[in-house]
Amino acid sequence: MITEYPAEDRRYDQPEYEPFWAAAVALDLPLSLHTATRRQGKIRGAGPGTLRDASSRATGDFYPALSMCDMIFTGIFERYPRLTLAIVEFELAPNVLSSMDYTYRERHGEAIYRFKDGLLPSDFFRRNVVLSFQEDAIGIRVPPPFPPRLRGRVGWGCRQHDVGLGLSAQRVDVSPIAQDPDGDRGGVPEDEQAKPAPDPDPGIVGGNTARVYKFDVAKLTVPA
Repeated sequence: MITEYPAEDRRYDQPEYEPFWAAAVALDLPLSLHTATRRQGKIRGAGPGTLRDASSRATGDFYPALSMCDMIFTGIFERYPRLTLAIVEFELAPNVLSSMDYTYRERHGEAIYRFKDGLLPSDFFRRNVVLSFQEDAIGIRVPPPFPPRLRGRVGWGCRQHDVGLGLSAQRVDVSPIAQDPDGDRGGVPEDEQAKPAPDPDPGIVGGNTARVYKFDVAKLTVPA
């Protein structure tokens, strides 16, 4: 796990990180940007609560999106095509892909690094980035290219510290996965939802996470 947003003068577009990216690839180890790990300013939850904590939570996808863009626009995933970045315990923020591609196409003075073979930033997102979400009822229903309801790129997370251990299975039934935004049944199709472990197929609930982090699902399964 690495910080969702480092100090401003040490953002992830800096060359000092090159040995770190190379080591992660050599170890076949995915990197995770996790919520509440910012390294500048007040981190939400640290110290007395304020109204700004609510503002920070409501815009929590800003900092990992900025870090992800730094990594994509500086060509990290072109140099390290097997590097995986997991953006964990945020929502899906579907506008980022189109904004990245627009910037790359139209703002050459800003998107200085140019990719080979006509690739766009969104291509590296689809290949190298995986996401987890909790409550994003809108993002999970936006048609391709985002979210990548390409099987294998999205995982649903249940905040155990919010709902208590052992409630994930029940929580799925009332999550954005199972419900339409208006609260009716009939959400994400079952073949995209996932089949919780031990089903080996990729899926939003369990299977994708097991694949990314290389969990041995069989060993994690408790016999009935």
